[in-house]
Amino acid sequence: MLDEWVWSDAEVVSVLGAGYVGVKLDGDLEKALATRFNVVGYPTMIVLDSSGKELGRAVGYQSSKQILALVGTTR
Repeated sequence: MLDEWVWSDAEVVSVLGAGYVGVKLDGDLEKALATRFNVVGYPTMIVLDSSGKELGRAVGYQSSKQILALVGTTR
């Protein structure tokens, strides 16, 4: 659902394209990263700075508005 409705939303694409690098991982395949970032549920969106410091996190389905709020609070 995120791929179809959120990540393809024009406003989300515009905001994320202007300063973010998106990475999509399968936690079942990338177990070390899921453990490193304490992922306990799916989907989990984590905003990191360039040094890897966590700036924000959301667990569970998020609407476009919620994603924009998440990244807006991390700038």
